[in-house]
Amino acid sequence: MERGKQIYKLPEGWILEDLGNIAFINMGQSPPSSSYNYDRIGLPFYQGKSEFGDIYPIVEKYCSEPIKIVDSDDVLISVRAPIGPTNLVKDKSCIGRGLAGIKAFGGMSGKFLLYQLRVKVEELQEKGTGTTFKSISKSILEHSIFKIPPLNEQERIVSKIESLFSELDQAEKGLQKAKMQLKILRLTLLKSAFEGKLTEQWRKENNSESIEKLQNSIYKMRKQQFEDELALWKLEIDNWNKNGKKDKKPIKPKEPYSAPFISNKELKDLADIPNKWKWVKTSQIISIINNGYTPKSEFLGEGQGEIPFIKVYNLTFNGVLDFTINPTFIPKENHQLELKRSICQPGDVLINIVGPPLGKVSIVPETYREWNINQAIVLFRPNEYVLSKYISFYMQNSSTIQWLTDTAIGTAGQRNVKVSTCREIPIPLCPVEEQEKIIGILETKLSLKENLEKTIDSCIQTSNSLRQSILKNAFAGKLVPQDSLDKPASELLKQIKAEKETFLNKQIVSKQNAPKKIKKMSKALGIEEVLKNSTEPMSAKEVWQKSKHKDNIEDFYAELKELGDKVNEVKKGLESLLSLKQ
Repeated sequence: MERGKQIYKLPEGWILEDLGNIAFINMGQSPPSSSYNYDRIGLPFYQGKSEFGDIYPIVEKYCSEPIKIVDSDDVLISVRAPIGPTNLVKDKSCIGRGLAGIKAFGGMSGKFLLYQLRVKVEELQEKGTGTTFKSISKSILEHSIFKIPPLNEQERIVSKIESLFSELDQAEKGLQKAKMQLKILRLTLLKSAFEGKLTEQWRKENNSESIEKLQNSIYKMRKQQFEDELALWKLEIDNWNKNGKKDKKPIKPKEPYSAPFISNKELKDLADIPNKWKWVKTSQIISIINNGYTPKSEFLGEGQGEIPFIKVYNLTFNGVLDFTINPTFIPKENHQLELKRSICQPGDVLINIVGPPLGKVSIVPETYREWNINQAIVLFRPNEYVLSKYISFYMQNSSTIQWLTDTAIGTAGQRNVKVSTCREIPIPLCPVEEQEKIIGILETKLSLKENLEKTIDSCIQTSNSLRQSILKNAFAGKLVPQDSLDKPASELLKQIKAEKETFLNKQIVSKQNAPKKIKKMSKALGIEEVLKNSTEPMSAKEVWQKSKHKDNIEDFYAELKELGDKVNEVKKGLESLLSLKQ
């Protein structure tokens, strides 16, 4: 490869060679699914990137009837989406069709190949084929060009890479630790805020309105709001009567629900708060606490209507709504009729009531005048005495999230919070001026915390870029000094080819001496033949088990797709029954 050597500008003593000429590539194959187990019977079994660690894979399952086996120090590479991730085999193992094993010869270490493969990820991904899931073939791997330095230089390169990576690992550990401390700081700040500790000095310096007077103001406001709604309803009824009662009768507004006062027993489980504060329930100070409703699917879609429709995935854990994720809209007519009770306004506070995880909180922004929400979200409408950001920060507080988690119903797989429960969430009420002070302190400190997190993330990203830079320099001959006394790689190549030939010959002899498997006389049947032999419809699972594809579900569905209109499929509950069309 002299021409290639000029293109790649190789250092003295290096050579270029196809991977297939310096290593043995062992494409994985799925063993019988009946041989999979978690009881440590057989060999560790790896199927794909999901089991990869930083260098070595994590053993999750075993296989008692391995087909494709890899040895210690072989390289594992993911050949199906995602293409390119690599690991190193620690102990003799079995691999499935999502992986390939690469065995080095001539004293070359698996780590040397592993690190060089990590430089070639994008190159291999570009060569992937397939529509739904891309993959690479054995041929692509075999013809991938590798740079081969002298053996001693390879060892120096691996040693230097690991030394530099170790330094980066230590730095990243420190960054991750700092990031965790910032998360703890956030939790501590929110906890302190709603125990009155952040505004302790402020209270000493300011004489704010008494909590009793504040509660009385809230009561009067809620009463006035209800009277206004009642007066409006009466006008709507008059108009409805005048129009001959043609349209739907206006619904009479309900008097705002107010939960019972917090009992002494409940107070014992709540945090201590300043004397000028008071524990209340959300519905005692917030008039509107409603959940949403999901309209028919045909009314949902990007650009489908005029009103933005918020789903749980649009909520975040920091109070900011993210409507860039799959933005959905509904028609104005649905918004004003069946979804009227869940109309949202800018400033409303939203939380998710279906988890896990619970604890998503967002304030409705001013991007649109009106919004709506689905059934897994509850809205809290703030007022002049209970501020939007105060509610939002409180809902992000770990003790509030824990209270919601403890009162949720359902299984571990899904936890649901009732709307009625949301109306009884305990919340510390403090004067509006103090709410504003708390909000200001939290915004300042949390903004600083977020900026520090961004800096840390940037440093981690820089560290990742440095790793790639180290690898690129390593395989450009720029990482370690060369030694003129090293035997050139051309000499190493002779040894590699000799060892590989010996290995392949042993493979041939081993196969020849392997005990012959006694083949069953029964004919392996395709799906069509299985169905022909049956007098009645069969479950899809039964057809699969009786077909030649019983060890490979993917091939079963591939043949079923090819048969197309020949097969009749009928749903019976959760089961599919198959039969041949007459």
